[in-house]
Amino acid sequence: MEITTSFKDLCSRTVGEIVAEDYRRASVFEKYGIDFCCGGNKTIKEACEARNISCDTIVSALIAVEEGPSQSPYVDVRSWEPDFLAAYIVNVHHQYVRERLQPLRQITRTVARVHGDAHPETVKIADLVDEMAIELEQHLEAEERVLFPYIERLCAARKNGAPVADVQFDSVHQPVQLMEDEHDHVGEILHRIRVLSRDYELPEDACNTYRLAYARLEEFEADMHRHVHLENNILFPAAIRLEREIA
Repeated sequence: MEITTSFKDLCSRTVGEIVAEDYRRASVFEKYGIDFCCGGNKTIKEACEARNISCDTIVSALIAVEEGPSQSPYVDVRSWEPDFLAAYIVNVHHQYVRERLQPLRQITRTVARVHGDAHPETVKIADLVDEMAIELEQHLEAEERVLFPYIERLCAARKNGAPVADVQFDSVHQPVQLMEDEHDHVGEILHRIRVLSRDYELPEDACNTYRLAYARLEEFEADMHRHVHLENNILFPAAIRLEREIA
């Protein structure tokens, strides 16, 4: 496939920026093991070098996605107001996490108890899920009580010209950096789970509960990638720009 100069220019842009323009491109980076959410600030060239992959390989795959049939209607969430996007994240992704975390803890702990002797990695996976659950419960609470309400006030201030009240920090950069650091930690946990499970490869003696646990883990990971991408690559930069605009 011939790669035009305009597409070659993609290599100098960040992974997060490319996915933010069209989320369908995320499938390319997932296929090649490139992190587009927590590691979205790397250029495609840097990400390819880290994975020993040719930039042309990624660009060709991105072209194929661009030119191929769309599996679902594309919605450019960058056009959404930051307060609307924050509300969407809470109602869709935060709700998903809260609904799935406890059942995920229970099912991975069951698998560890039944299969732990033959497959000790299942015990480590259950421990990691517990660690992730504690981290996420606190993380969601911080976003909903501090950062997202501040983003809502920023949007209101731009609309009505009033000053932003009840500010608990010098700049939105501070809570954003904290949330991104916590995203990195959750991303590391999910990566360790994927490595321990050998990309969710089931052993021959896997029972139905074992199969369901790995399916749920993989599904949770995919949602978390989308969730973190929306925040790191779209919402947080928009909030920073908005605060700068008002100032």
